[in-house]
Amino acid sequence: MNALTLLIAILGLTGFAGGAVLSAVGQKEMGVVLMGLGLVFQVISLVRIRRAKNKGGSNARG
Repeated sequence: MNALTLLIAILGLTGFAGGAVLSAVGQKEMGVVLMGLGLVFQVISLVRIRRAKNKGGSNARG
């Protein structure tokens, strides 16, 4: 897995978790925005992983 892909996945998880916390605390609008951005980063990372797998860049099966 590429380091950039891993960074994007971590940003997605962090953004979603931060948005959930903000929504629970009371800042619903900012929380929803952060959760949405987190999901966008997750989709981008999954697309990058799928492309790397199809190109043969990652041989996880051994």
